[in-house]
Amino acid sequence: MNRRAFTLIELLVVIAIIAILAAILFPVFASAKEAAKQTAGLSNTKQLAVSQILYSNDADDTVIPANTEHPGDPIDELVAGSWTTTIQPYLKSTQILNSPGFSEANLKKAMLQDDCDGTDVDYVNSLLPSDGKYLSHYGIAKAAQYWSCNPEENSETQPYAKYPGSGWRDMYDGTYSYENLNLGSVVETSRTANIGDAYTAINRDRTDVVTKFGCESRFRYRNDGGSFSFLDGHSKYLKGNPERIHTTDASGCIFETYFTYDR
Repeated sequence: MNRRAFTLIELLVVIAIIAILAAILFPVFASAKEAAKQTAGLSNTKQLAVSQILYSNDADDTVIPANTEHPGDPIDELVAGSWTTTIQPYLKSTQILNSPGFSEANLKKAMLQDDCDGTDVDYVNSLLPSDGKYLSHYGIAKAAQYWSCNPEENSETQPYAKYPGSGWRDMYDGTYSYENLNLGSVVETSRTANIGDAYTAINRDRTDVVTKFGCESRFRYRNDGGSFSFLDGHSKYLKGNPERIHTTDASGCIFETYFTYDR
């Protein structure tokens, strides 16, 4: 065998070894990159948690409102009244409102689950921005109560929840009520989340600023969960659909563990 042929064989062997190493290492690199994004996202929610506490300190312990402007007001006013604007003096960085793991495809995937916003694609699309621009890749809790603790209604599929939100609450009768939630009313701030991986954006028709909070975080990182800011100032990664993480109290009431402030 001449030297030229031998060199060619050596080259092919080296290429094969490189290909094998690449096949082994690329998934490791991808996993490390995803872990880094998750860590950065957790850091963002930590800074958001601290910023909302600073807001509360200046606002008589009131939880930061989702929006201070009345629903139906001009869109520019709704943007100015959004929590993404209100929190800026304490956050001092618009970049923290962007999630390193955000993917609109994964957001839609989460929203379209049966136990989230439903399977109506057009409805979900109507809640998202038409231009792909988001005020934030995080959402905030709005004043709302879901179901009850009556035996006829309360169950694992219909758990009680009372979200720790301030601002305008939809009364579902054509009216709205402005509510200020005081931190003193929260039973356990270390267990109660208020900001998390989801989104805040002007909707498709540019008639409202939509903010989502909860199940929309489901596929943000590693395709299995998202990060949340808690009212005591810490942040935590919650796997799966966080609205399906439940606690049963002494009375038998099944409630959403992280999104119920009065239990």
